[in-house]
Amino acid sequence: MMLPVRITLPRRIVIVGSVTFAALAPTERGTAQRGSSAPGGEFFGYLDLAVPVGAFQDYVDLGGGAGFGGVLLGGDGLVGVRAEGHFIIYGAESRRVPLSPTVPFVDVDVQTTNSIFSAGMGPQIYLGRGPIRPYVYGTAGFAYFVTSTSVNGSHGDEPIASTTNFDDFRWAFTGGGGLSIRVRGGENPLSLDLSASYQRNGLTEYLADGAANLRRLGRGEWVADPIVSDANLMTYRIGVSVGMG
Repeated sequence: MMLPVRITLPRRIVIVGSVTFAALAPTERGTAQRGSSAPGGEFFGYLDLAVPVGAFQDYVDLGGGAGFGGVLLGGDGLVGVRAEGHFIIYGAESRRVPLSPTVPFVDVDVQTTNSIFSAGMGPQIYLGRGPIRPYVYGTAGFAYFVTSTSVNGSHGDEPIASTTNFDDFRWAFTGGGGLSIRVRGGENPLSLDLSASYQRNGLTEYLADGAANLRRLGRGEWVADPIVSDANLMTYRIGVSVGMG
């Protein structure tokens, strides 16, 4: 079930984008202040620990995943545009079953996975310089909730078959902050990145606990019984970032 997008969404994105790119506009003073020591951008990757909040925690336990992205810096190297994408698995179930009633001596692994794929873009602001730099950021984008089931043989890496049981697409807004701790200098500085963020996905239809919300019907058919609730998350991240000139 898709809910109508409020008319204020495009306006918010336009305002955020206008303010951010205005801050990034190059000037002689900004270029001189940054000099050759400040990177023009950063690439980062991280591991996620996802903690459901509100009504979401009534149906879902902890999740885990990973993500990557980058920040394009401008001016004096304190303000930039952040873009990121990540995925989280918040439920999985695996069971071994016969391939079919007519082939009872051949078993396969049936795995059902509940996942969230998210992406967003928005401003990031460093609150200082030096080897330890705190920062804050916000993004606007989407979250794609999907439950899928795949069938694997005993020694096969690729699934024999797979299907999407249920999915839902939501607009998502994220706000967060963290610390960038430099561990290596030079032309491409390397930093340890620690951060936390809140992702608002709003009212969402989703499945949980592997195949718990998939109901069997006759003749091998099935139907999804989705949960409907807010599906907001806190995520705690640890990763690394590499500065680019």
